[in-house]
Amino acid sequence: MKSRKTLTNEKSSNAVFLACWLVYAVAYITRNTYSVTIVVLTGASLLTETQSGLISTCYFAAYGAGHLINGILADKISPRFMMIFGIAGTVCANLLMAAAAPNFAAMLVIWSLNGFLEAMLWAPIVRILSGMIAEKKRLSSIANMSTSKPAGVIAAYLLSSVCSYLGLPFRVIYFIAAGVGALSCIAFALTYHKAFSAPDVVEAEPELKPKDEGGKKGSLLTLLASAGALVFVIPVVFHGMMNDGLLSWVPTLIRDSYEISDGFSTLLTVLLPIANIVGALIANFVIGRFFKQNHASVGVLFMALSMIPTVLFLDPSSVPLAGGVICLIFISLLMTAFNHIFSTLVPAQFAPYGRASTVSGIINSLIYAGCAVSTYVFGSVSERIGWGATVAIWLSLMAASSVILLFAIRPWGRFLKTNTFGK
Repeated sequence: MKSRKTLTNEKSSNAVFLACWLVYAVAYITRNTYSVTIVVLTGASLLTETQSGLISTCYFAAYGAGHLINGILADKISPRFMMIFGIAGTVCANLLMAAAAPNFAAMLVIWSLNGFLEAMLWAPIVRILSGMIAEKKRLSSIANMSTSKPAGVIAAYLLSSVCSYLGLPFRVIYFIAAGVGALSCIAFALTYHKAFSAPDVVEAEPELKPKDEGGKKGSLLTLLASAGALVFVIPVVFHGMMNDGLLSWVPTLIRDSYEISDGFSTLLTVLLPIANIVGALIANFVIGRFFKQNHASVGVLFMALSMIPTVLFLDPSSVPLAGGVICLIFISLLMTAFNHIFSTLVPAQFAPYGRASTVSGIINSLIYAGCAVSTYVFGSVSERIGWGATVAIWLSLMAASSVILLFAIRPWGRFLKTNTFGK
């Protein structure tokens, strides 16, 4: 049965937020273990770039499907159960991955399963932070979750660089990630149990019901259509093609374009998630200060701005290493800002309707459907034509997203005026 308990204690709410933050940051370690070893596996000819891209594609396909399924489930069953099962499963997947590599077929199956397990985490986190902690802490907690992803990515790439510097086998990365994942699972379980066992926990307020134009009870589709959120579909998919797909291939892109070592190329990409923390914070600032919380307007802005460094990087071989890294940093920063808006802030607006997890699941499934396509396509295009053609694809996707989002600004603005979340 769906839990309807809500915290009233701000100290307990902060503890639950920190536990969620930790689990999600660690999840980006357990999911990036494969990404940071791609450059080693392909460099040693243990896997071809096409094979490694196919593993990532299947991961993102499972991750996207998992977001859709688990997003719907997270609004109906215990978020604690989902998160504990998900993070424990990713621990097992990393251990199995270490044992299976470099067997292509086994890695494909294990990492696809890991994709579904990783997708069990975000939707319940959105539900907890948008509707189950103290009301005063909800908006700030949702906004501050933006730093968990880049923090986890930084940790994953630093782990890879340290292991490479020490000359350790790449399998060590999977073992370390599994250990950290197990510790985060225990910490979350204990914190959640203590917070929701306190005597000041209360029943949540009744959920609002979406209405159609005639005032009758409407469906989720009616709610999304009236809010203008259906316009987000194509830009969100296009964004997905650039976001994680970009991060997956940056080490290889830098290595191929500048002929530097695998370890150094991986270390350089640590700069991307550091910049991504800034990108998420910029998104929070810009949307609150200049656009009256209209997420669609800020989405247009960030997509349009991302086209500038992309144009400069159309011919990677003609750009110096420092210039190329700066371009990639700004592209990644702006993509992270866009991602924070549409995967975190937009779903939270549906919390009063009890649909935050469901909307989060839908949006993230669209994002990772794009990722599933791009990781394979970008690998194949770069292998056959070159990285310049891949960057040109990024540019066209950014331009199309900017134009499409213009049509969502007005209806989304009307929806926000009548919404109660964060007010």
